[in-house]
Amino acid sequence: MFTFSSPLALPDSPFFTAAGLTSGSLLLAGCQFEQQHWQADLHQRWQLPLPAALANAVVKRKSEHLASRWLAREVLLQLGVEGFVLRNAADRSPCWPAGIQASLSHSHNQVVMAATREPLCVGVDVEQVMSNDTARETAEMLMNTQERQLLEQLALPFAQGATLLFSLKESLYKALWPQLHQPMDFLQAALCEADLTTGSAVLRLTADFGNGFDQDVALQARFCCEAQRIITLVTHPLAGQ
Repeated sequence: MFTFSSPLALPDSPFFTAAGLTSGSLLLAGCQFEQQHWQADLHQRWQLPLPAALANAVVKRKSEHLASRWLAREVLLQLGVEGFVLRNAADRSPCWPAGIQASLSHSHNQVVMAATREPLCVGVDVEQVMSNDTARETAEMLMNTQERQLLEQLALPFAQGATLLFSLKESLYKALWPQLHQPMDFLQAALCEADLTTGSAVLRLTADFGNGFDQDVALQARFCCEAQRIITLVTHPLAGQ
């Protein structure tokens, strides 16, 4: 799913180690970076200003901000938007140009992004596989009995399966937030199908949110499971389309 067929040209800096994207009406992109090579002057050099609110942030946060803004600009350029600088709304959600649906996620020196001009809700997420202790501690709030049974049938280690489920629901939440602006808890959507061979899944809403997103609405998902990392993508037609 996230095999990037086209490399992106990297700036002259050891900060980035790789970047690429897929072609198509829905662009998927990703980059790898090394936070130890972050330098304050990179923001100015690449015309991606560091917000004042992050002036005293740790290097990890500053490097994530720089990498994600660089990738967003490169992806939006593919969609005909030049010089885009991603900013956040008051609720911290990303502000994309009119007519573009997109989603961004970062974890452990990797950024992934999905973007399209198609009338789609889009949510993408990348997660480092959680520890066994974290998986056990979060299981009750994350999964119902049927979901636990489904994950067991996939024959994944419990922590990897729990991370997959967490990431799928994060992607779903990101996809729906621009349409609903409503908080969701993990049990308000349920995983009902998953296929490791095809990397495909289906989630169903278990609550009514309105605007076409009511109980039992099914949303399609794709995923990639690696030993230490999970990437997920949820898309769904925009309401009224």
